[in-house]
Amino acid sequence: MTRTLETQALIPPKYTLGFVKCGESVLFLNREKAPWMGRWNGVGGKLDQGESAHDCIVRETKEETGLELPQYKPHGVLRWVRDGQDLGGVYLFTAEVSEEVMASYKTPISYCHEGILDWKTLEWLLHPENTGVVDNVKIILKSLFSAPPSSTWIATYEGHKLTSCEYVDTASSTTK
Repeated sequence: MTRTLETQALIPPKYTLGFVKCGESVLFLNREKAPWMGRWNGVGGKLDQGESAHDCIVRETKEETGLELPQYKPHGVLRWVRDGQDLGGVYLFTAEVSEEVMASYKTPISYCHEGILDWKTLEWLLHPENTGVVDNVKIILKSLFSAPPSSTWIATYEGHKLTSCEYVDTASSTTK
């Protein structure tokens, strides 16, 4: 039997994804490898055995950027569904940093093997003609920074093509 959102318990997220923000700029990573090779994304990675999602995003951010950011705040989960099958998801976090931190963190920089880091404005990231940002991330960024910790987005794919990315209001079980 195929695991779908309707027929089985959801696969717990195994990954974290964080967005470091200063004013209207966000630190993004242009990925060196799959998934999303050559596309701009947040930082993060896979949870270690027994590790909390918060500890994971703090560790992954340190490994990928050199920044220690214990101030990360949770903003819910992004789930992936491909061809009707639940693929799990990723815990979403944001961290605000001061202008001094941003000014001292000179980009573009290739801090580790993951890719090139650069501060990007929200206007640039969300521009309708910008095809270089991960497709589901571009959609969730519109509401991520104000989203409560109970938020859920569901990104649905047919093959590798995003067909929808909906915010699910878990408090009232409605989609937006």
